[in-house]
Amino acid sequence: MIVKNLNKKIDQQPILTTVEFELAEHEIVGLVGRNGSGKTTLLRVIAGQYLPDSGDILIDQRSIYQRPELKQEIFFIDEKENFFRLYTLKKIARFYQLAYQKFDFVSFKELVGMHGLPLNKNYRQLSKGQQALFQIILAVCSNAQYLLLDEPFDGLDIIVKKEVIGLLMSHLSENSCTALIASHNLLELENLIDRVLLLKDQSIIKDYRLEDMRETAKKLQLVFKTKKVPMVIKENSKMLDFQGRVVTVVFENFTAELETAIKEFDPLVYEELPLTLDDLFEANLKTRRKGILR
Repeated sequence: MIVKNLNKKIDQQPILTTVEFELAEHEIVGLVGRNGSGKTTLLRVIAGQYLPDSGDILIDQRSIYQRPELKQEIFFIDEKENFFRLYTLKKIARFYQLAYQKFDFVSFKELVGMHGLPLNKNYRQLSKGQQALFQIILAVCSNAQYLLLDEPFDGLDIIVKKEVIGLLMSHLSENSCTALIASHNLLELENLIDRVLLLKDQSIIKDYRLEDMRETAKKLQLVFKTKKVPMVIKENSKMLDFQGRVVTVVFENFTAELETAIKEFDPLVYEELPLTLDDLFEANLKTRRKGILR
């Protein structure tokens, strides 16, 4: 899938501006951003619930707006706008069977039974964990190429969360489909995804491949003799914390030359710390304190 130059305004307010990225086959991608950054709106546009003001979405080089049947390759449940609470699980599955030609109703019944969900019970009568399981079951049984998941693990207890993640990962490992997961829980995402997209100021500002990130990025805690931070750090890093003479920074492209340049300032402390996805999120998306580092 290619998301190409998407722009979207709601009530004359820009929500998405020149959003571009690609999703490869058999890939799990995280979508992160602060609350209100436009993550759900982006998923709604990709799923066809909202039309973009401009831009395009291509599957196999074909526009989903010129070939509406391609939308069957995109699965998305909008938790805020769904009709589920009015119907039984069996009835909801029948709706999806009409919407998705490849929907596997036999597998649906097997998975619902395996996870102890009552087919003839109304969706609104299910617990939050049961609702999350049901949504993942619908997603995997749709056999869509692209699964768009909006906070799929939010509010789940640890047992149900493991069940939901296990079901999702089992499907993704056995099929060539792709998942785009919007979530605020970066620790959970880090153990699941191949890439992460950072959404800020209505656009994708970073596209990290986690394997590459672990090879090139570095998190350091440094202490210098004075509170003045060397220019080489200001120009090449992003600050996580600054307390007195102690500075914690992230370098997205750390090199041997940078290491040499920093050590020339003879820091009192030079310590490498474990780098997490949460660190990258904080470094790129938080508001900087004026006058520090930059």
